[in-house]
Amino acid sequence: MNKRILFILAGSMFGTIAHAQGCSDAGVCTAGAIGQLHLWQDSVADAGIYRSDARVVYSYAVGEQKTLITQIVPELKIGIGERFSLQVKVPFVNTSGNLGKSNGVGDAIATASYAFIKEQDRNITGSLGLRLPTGTTDTHDDAITTTQMRRDLPMPYQTGLGTTDVLAGIEWRHKRYVAAIAYQHVLSQNNKNTFSHAAWDNGTDASRYFESNELERADDAVLRLQYAYGCGRLSLQPGLLAIYHTKNDTRLEQLMAMDPMMQRVAISGSQGLTLNGTLDLRYKLSDRWAVDVSAGMPFITRKVRPDGLTREFVMNAGLRFRF
Repeated sequence: MNKRILFILAGSMFGTIAHAQGCSDAGVCTAGAIGQLHLWQDSVADAGIYRSDARVVYSYAVGEQKTLITQIVPELKIGIGERFSLQVKVPFVNTSGNLGKSNGVGDAIATASYAFIKEQDRNITGSLGLRLPTGTTDTHDDAITTTQMRRDLPMPYQTGLGTTDVLAGIEWRHKRYVAAIAYQHVLSQNNKNTFSHAAWDNGTDASRYFESNELERADDAVLRLQYAYGCGRLSLQPGLLAIYHTKNDTRLEQLMAMDPMMQRVAISGSQGLTLNGTLDLRYKLSDRWAVDVSAGMPFITRKVRPDGLTREFVMNAGLRFRF
């Protein structure tokens, strides 16, 4: 028991000091049943059967070049029968940094999940969903008032990715062990961001951000492995999360100073693997109410991340109500 308590305390410290550079999640890692926290038999048993829940998550993160990114994410899951459920979540994003500020609605995610196998010690659940481009990608510098001189802020300041994506995955659980594979495929590209170093006169602060002129983002493949613990009212689920960006992203560039024509080029270093350690905690306040905490820390990161999802520090805390 003492070792377990030490492990829990270490996990709490992990949640407050985790550095997550490159620990980017474009949506599929936490959509639907993928990556959800599972209660284990050592935890306090549920008094009732609840198929639906509502949750509000607060996220505090330090992103690229020390940008401060906070989000409030309301989530709603509706269970339809014993095996089928629908989930929708819409983030409200606020970002501030050395180039400016922005805030607004982020990209909405809607997911349907179906449990093909649902037993006490074994579950197999599939999820299918969409990420919709309800956020913005063309927020600009407030100091510039004329359209001709407008300078778009880099992607870390934008509330969306500018893509419509299909999210698909399957999760397998056997006793304490949880594994999931997922894929996020871009259906359409509509990123209107025009950030470039030249537009900011190659200023020192601006030149430290990745350029993203009409960025087109590649797909992500995800593998998640976790192990569940239970101790009274507390559930704990450490794990590993691998995100493989399948190709290099692309952007528009003016390749020659004398040629005004823009050409689409691959962004070298944007393809590759991000491997993270993850930790999820849930504390049951009552049979219906619970507090959730999650964190992640990278072991391997991609060299270039122009989509603005870089996180040097991240902490998520949520309040959940089941009904």
